[in-house]
Amino acid sequence: MLPFWGKALAEKTGEKVIEKTVEFALENCTGRSHMDNVQSLKRNWQELSCKAFDVEQEVNREEMSGKKKRKSEVDNWLKDVKKLSPEIDALETRGSSLRLPLKEDPVGKLQFQVKDLVDQSRHFDGLVLDTCDNIGEPCLPTKLFGVKFDEALKRIWPCLVTDDISSIGIYGMGGVGKTTLARHIEYHLLEKNNYRVLWVTVSQDFSVTSLQDKIANVLDINLSSRDEEDARARILRDAFRKMLKLIVLILDDVWEEFCLDRVGIPLHPNKCRLILTTRSLEVCNRIQCQRKFALQTLDTGEAWDLFKYKLGSEPLLQGDLESIAKSIVEECDGLPLGIITVAGSMRGVRDICEWRNALEQLKTCSIGYHEMERDVFRILEWSFNRLNECQRNCFLYCSLYPEDSKLKIKELIDLFIWAELMQERNSWSQEFDQGHTILNKLIKVCLLEETRDYEGDDCVKMHDLVRDMALRITDGKSNLQMNGDVPRFLVKSIGKGNSKVTLEPKKWTEDLHAVSFHSFSYPQLEIKVPPAWSPNCPKLSTLLLSDVSIEEIPDSFFRHMCGLKVLNLSRCEGITELPNSVSDLVNLTALILKDCRRLRSVPPLGKLKQLRDLDLSDTKIEDLPEGWESLVNLERLDLNQCPNLKRLPLFLSTINGSPSLPSTLHKIRGDKEWWESLEWDNPSAKNALDPLFSTLWWDNWRPLV
Repeated sequence: MLPFWGKALAEKTGEKVIEKTVEFALENCTGRSHMDNVQSLKRNWQELSCKAFDVEQEVNREEMSGKKKRKSEVDNWLKDVKKLSPEIDALETRGSSLRLPLKEDPVGKLQFQVKDLVDQSRHFDGLVLDTCDNIGEPCLPTKLFGVKFDEALKRIWPCLVTDDISSIGIYGMGGVGKTTLARHIEYHLLEKNNYRVLWVTVSQDFSVTSLQDKIANVLDINLSSRDEEDARARILRDAFRKMLKLIVLILDDVWEEFCLDRVGIPLHPNKCRLILTTRSLEVCNRIQCQRKFALQTLDTGEAWDLFKYKLGSEPLLQGDLESIAKSIVEECDGLPLGIITVAGSMRGVRDICEWRNALEQLKTCSIGYHEMERDVFRILEWSFNRLNECQRNCFLYCSLYPEDSKLKIKELIDLFIWAELMQERNSWSQEFDQGHTILNKLIKVCLLEETRDYEGDDCVKMHDLVRDMALRITDGKSNLQMNGDVPRFLVKSIGKGNSKVTLEPKKWTEDLHAVSFHSFSYPQLEIKVPPAWSPNCPKLSTLLLSDVSIEEIPDSFFRHMCGLKVLNLSRCEGITELPNSVSDLVNLTALILKDCRRLRSVPPLGKLKQLRDLDLSDTKIEDLPEGWESLVNLERLDLNQCPNLKRLPLFLSTINGSPSLPSTLHKIRGDKEWWESLEWDNPSAKNALDPLFSTLWWDNWRPLV
């Protein structure tokens, strides 16, 4: 059965009803103004009938998918329109005997109601909402999960009711729930009669004209006839200023800064206010948001509650199944969109074997890959690609460290310098500042999170999904189109069931730029290097083999790594000596051997003219490496906790009666008692080196030049 407006359209869009209404009105009204009212009613009722018919058709079509439901405001509007039909029909039966005062004129009353409903229809921000039964597809929750969300809402709300705030920015990484929070703000504002809320999704493909068109659409203004950007902006400003209610414009998913005046947004605390959501604090700053709010991820309990909510009532999570499900949620690391996507993928799965398999797949980020790539990685990768080449490379190098690591800012910058990822500067101090600036940029765009470690040192952390995205890029699994070469990495975490790992030659390909193996178990797991193996990796610049046990590295291992710049073997148990092939790594800038507690011998280093940092701390070395005096670019030498090193080489003591050392050396680190107990061939050598000696490292020290 057709709804009443469908029947009206079937009868030439309500002409029959309208004609009878007009005939009645003309027969009983003699005034010209009354005839004008009837004609106006005819036009408005026809517009309303057509609009109602279109809305009903669209809503029915969306609801048939099972993934959408009509908005309450749309449903109420359709009911209100339907109520008018019998009232208009009743005009015909009243005839000419009806005599009412002008203020109770039925035509005038209906005219007001029809125009009001027509006006309401122009301000729908969508007709339907996502349902909670959207299987397999991510759906932002219709309620807020987590204390942090509630606190954010409570902190933002006072800014909306005060008289001096006109712009608010909400920022956080992709998928953290910024849009959800903004929707709740919109909901609460709509409950207030003195606000009119306009929602515009900006998205990645931004231009001033496209944003103007979107705003014009929610304002029910046609800008198609105007091509000039300035003229369009004037029309929008005039429309905003004519609004009787306080306008709150919500711009969701803003990816880059723009000039508000250029678009035509006239901010004023009592006329027009702005709320924007973005991934970047930098965008908030450049658009000059007066208040900025960071949105954080969920804690463990909140993440579990959200997962159960999105998973639904089936399957029943009990026993081992619940334990596996919680492990799956932990892999999402509190990111709402990741949790929602995974929950949608697991809905309806009852076999515990499938859950175990899903957990293993998720650990390698292969579960729901297409959903993840579309809904999370797409956002993160786009943001990554917005960085310049230097920033991109520094970001990718952060993924070389173990998952969930708190990365000390000082150590990260060291790596950036050693690997020569940044522009060369005149001093280490300037390079350090450059690295710090890059990390600040990555924090601002929410690719890194600020944190501190248990020692209170400033650190950064990569969200698990962000790190997965970085590893996909460096593993060649991403479809991301980048300018310039994409560095290839081999990153391996070993542990949890492994007792010994043999390096696999087939994975050490010619295009590798960085390799990182790390263990998160104690005692450290053993890595076995195949005998006589010589990986052909001419592009390899960074090799991190930390927190593992290596008994022996064959001399052939480094033979074809001519481009190696960073060799970090810190905390490698078992190793007692380095192979002689290290002596030929002429491009090496950093040799980090700290905490190799069985290491007694390092081959000659005289050829390593590019070496800037040599860390021999907490080793059993008895002498500095042969050729130390030829390290003309050496800047830092760490000899802390080297109890077997009793004396320094003769060249440090005297050359032609005067102390000699590399002119670039800024720092020698060690224990005070050890330093004082060293044997000196010439006391003047110690006096010359004392200004460079320190018991501290980067914590309280900055280079002199």
